[in-house]
Amino acid sequence: MSTTPSSTTYFAGSSTFAAQLQQTITHAVSAASAPLQQLQTQQTTLTGQQTELQTISTDFTSIQAAVDSLTSSTGVGAFSASVDDNTIASASVGAGVMAGTYSLDILSIGSQTNAVSTGSLTKVADPTTSNIDSGTSFTLTVNGTNYSISDSGGTLSGLAQAINSSSANVQASVVNVGSGSSPDYRLSLQSLSYAPDTIQLGDANNSSLLSTISTGSNVTYQVNGQPSTPISSNTRSATLSTGLNVQFLKTGTTQITVSQSASGIESALSSFANAYNSIMTELNKNRGQGGGALAGDSIVYQLQNALTSLANFSGGSGAVQSLSAIGLSFDSSGNLSFDSGTFSATASSNPNDVLNFIGTATSGGFLQTANSMITSVTDPTTGIIAGDNSTIASQLTTIGTKITTDQAQVSQLQTTLTAQMATADATISSLQNQLTEVTDLFAQMQTNERLATA
Repeated sequence: MSTTPSSTTYFAGSSTFAAQLQQTITHAVSAASAPLQQLQTQQTTLTGQQTELQTISTDFTSIQAAVDSLTSSTGVGAFSASVDDNTIASASVGAGVMAGTYSLDILSIGSQTNAVSTGSLTKVADPTTSNIDSGTSFTLTVNGTNYSISDSGGTLSGLAQAINSSSANVQASVVNVGSGSSPDYRLSLQSLSYAPDTIQLGDANNSSLLSTISTGSNVTYQVNGQPSTPISSNTRSATLSTGLNVQFLKTGTTQITVSQSASGIESALSSFANAYNSIMTELNKNRGQGGGALAGDSIVYQLQNALTSLANFSGGSGAVQSLSAIGLSFDSSGNLSFDSGTFSATASSNPNDVLNFIGTATSGGFLQTANSMITSVTDPTTGIIAGDNSTIASQLTTIGTKITTDQAQVSQLQTTLTAQMATADATISSLQNQLTEVTDLFAQMQTNERLATA
């Protein structure tokens, strides 16, 4: 901004009219700067609007956080599974789980097949330097399926690693069946399934290198007494119901209860009310005479209408068809308040109606409407705030360019006028000096005449 005070000195004048000449420059520069000052005032106003939009955008993140919390509290996170005897089984929940009670009877925990290299093979004192067989190519057979095993290093440790790197459903290890002073390392294989698996390892001569120590057996169990013939499985984990996963620990009977907690929903609804009131308070600062930076901007009314529409959302069926049924309602001051007592009563008596009303982010209900509204406001490309910000940024760019141009013109005017006034001052000063000299000359002549006639 270039506002030039009247006291500014543009040149060192020497004539008696120097002050008037400088004042002429000051008035001209001031008049030329007036439009520039208006542009800078507009620039300040627009920058203030940008700052306020950022504040509102930040407030909307609180709304989004509350909605996200509500989403998670009505999903898997709202459910938990408890086991009466957690030494018999453990349980966890996943997508699609439903509240319910399950009686689990584990009849057999099952076992794995174990095999070890025979004692007639080469005795291995150091598994990192020698092997039970002189070959480097072997065939591992598991339940009739062959796997090619290659151990180019020719060591027992390398053979175990090669087996573990194959796709065979077994685990290989090296065990010492001798003493510390006289070690006897053997290859030990264990099936990964709880089933009567068969395991054998053959060398290039088709010699059998393993002997079976124990043959595995299946896990067997019943759920709620069904079916009459126990379920047989080759793993100690099972899905008893959609989203209910159980790990078998030992034989026995226990009960598993899947329950849904409403505390997460209650907390999320309370947070939503607080976030709603916070952003409404901020928007109200920008209304009416003396309002904030966005006073008179239509975006204030757009955002208030969007939020009010969300708070008045209706849908669902049964006992819950509006937010007021789950404790969210407007008080006498126009603020959104949350009544935990109303929510608890409704959630206890009509839990499914509550969940149907809240819905999900993609399949209807309050959550889908809330996410849609928030996206329409905060989307960085198509959102209402982004659109307003883009308009302001464009205006600021235009004004900034105009200010730069006008500033240059004012500076040029000032330079030109200063040069012109300096020239005029010099001319006037020269003429004044000449006048003084002529006046002094006539005065001297008159003095001389008086002296001559005296």
